Formats: sequence, C-alpha cells, structure tokens
Amino acid sequence: MALAALTLPSLTTATPIPNPIISEPLALSKTHSPSLTKRSPAVIITECTVANAFAVTFDDGPGAFTDELLTYLDIKKIKVTFFVNGENYNNILDPKFSALVKRAFDSGHQIASHTWSHADISQPGTNIDEEMTKLDNALKGIIGKRPVYMRPPYGNTSPAALEYMGEHGYKVVNWNVDTNDWRHPLDFRQNLEAYKAALQSTTAHSKTYISLQHDAEPGTAQVFSKLAIEYVLSKGFDIMPVGTCLGDTTGWYRD
Repeated sequence: MALAALTLPSLTTATPIPNPIISEPLALSKTHSPSLTKRSPAVIITECTVANAFAVTFDDGPGAFTDELLTYLDIKKIKVTFFVNGENYNNILDPKFSALVKRAFDSGHQIASHTWSHADISQPGTNIDEEMTKLDNALKGIIGKRPVYMRPPYGNTSPAALEYMGEHGYKVVNWNVDTNDWRHPLDFRQNLEAYKAALQSTTAHSKTYISLQHDAEPGTAQVFSKLAIEYVLSKGFDIMPVGTCLGDTTGWYRD
C-alpha cells in the first residue's frame, strides 16, 4: 500500500547528543569476594528521570525503511533509541542492514539490544546468554561497541532473566507509552492515541515518558514516526535517547 508523503511543520531542532562510551567492559571481577561483586537483579525502567524528557524508542529493526526515518531525524536533529534484533524482520549481518545500524550509531542515536531473535526471555527454555551474547558480538563488529541497554521482547521478564541482566550489567528498559503500531500498522490516528492519552493531561509535564513503536513497520518508519515526533515537540517536551533521559553519564556501551 502506497503511503502518502507528509508535509510537516519546521520546528526548533535539538542539540546533537554524543554517544557516551564505557571504556572498560562491565564484567564481574574474579579478584573480589562474592559479597562485593554480586550484583542485584536488574530493575525495569519505564520512565525518565530528567525533567521534561520524552524518549522515543523503536524496536525490531533495522527495517526496510529505517533509512527514511534516519533522514528525517537528521533533518530535525533529534536523537532516539533503537532496540535492534539480530534476526527478526531482517538479518543484522546483511550488509544493507548493518549499514543502517552503523548510520544510526554514527548519527548519535542510541543502539540498544532487543535480543538476537526476539526471543521471550521470560520462558525457561530460552537461552538468554546466547540471545544477548550473539547480538552483542554482532554489534561489536558493526559499531565497535556492545550495548549496555536492552529491552526484553514483548516486555516480558522473569526473576531469572532480571538476575541475568543484573549480573551482566544490562539496564532493562520497557515503556509507559505503547502505540501498539504493530497491531494496526497503517492506522496512524489510532497509533497516535497513545501519545494523546499521555500528553493531553493537565499534569502531563509533571511526568516523563518512554514510548514504544517499531521502525520495522514500513508505515511507522515512513509516516507515523514523524507524526508522533511532531506531536511530542508541539507539546513542549524534549526528545532524547533513553540513556540521556535517565541522566546516564556512565555510558551506553562497553568495549
């Protein structure tokens, strides 16, 4: 189905945000006692800590039209977070799609993990270590870094999964604005209702937000993402990557 081109208003653009880097890997030291090196289970993050922040995030990519989304974001000078898969809609090792990930990273967007194959990490049969390590290694080859931030597919976790993420230094991010764009990928009005429900409230600016959509959906990459971003800007929020919206100065990546 052909998607109509949008003529969107020109709004004030944002200041570019550099990619923070952790210079050393997050790893448990064998030279310390267990009482000092044992990490707590990861905590699920669903909102920002920086005032007036709105983190726009995209899952399941890169997609066939992610390049169009990146061009729009370049024009607007807005940075977002991409929670990427290794093999889902596309294979991240395909040069076409690895180039999209590299382009997003080089443009200052945050690249985060969504597992290799979009596996449900809450299920006992899922090999969480394989899902995380395989994607980490692929991203190391593409962008030279491994992500610290991850999003569990379907938003599903378990005590065992959160323990693994905590032990391995991952930060687990879900959302508090869910567009469900995968359910109705071309119903942009319906997708936008999630944003309106959050931001039309008189108390909207007393809260912060992390939104979910999917750049692997052509309609989202080409049209809906632009409508959503313009709407957030029109409400006076500052759009930024998840790491920035959490005031994270320790790094989004590890070597």
